[in-house]
Amino acid sequence: MEHEEQAEHEQQAARLEEDAERMEEHSEQLGERIDDVESDWEQKEQDPAVPGARPDPDEEERPVPGVNAGEEVLSDEGGP
Repeated sequence: MEHEEQAEHEQQAARLEEDAERMEEHSEQLGERIDDVESDWEQKEQDPAVPGARPDPDEEERPVPGVNAGEEVLSDEGGP
C-alpha cells in the first residue's frame, strides 16, 4: 500500500512540474507579445499617418501603477 501511495505522489509531482513548465512557457510568450505590442505602439506614435496614435503635446504621460516592474504601487491611503 505504501508503494502505491508513493507512486501516486510521484505521478502528481510529475504533473505539477509539467504544469509549472507550461505556465512558465506561457508567461514568456505573453511577455514577448507585450513587448511586441509596446514596440508597435511606439512606432505608431511616431507615424503622423496613424490617426489617434500621436500623443497630445499638452498632455503629460501619467504612469500606470503596477505596469513597470520596479514601480512601487501605492494604496489610496498613500502607503505601499
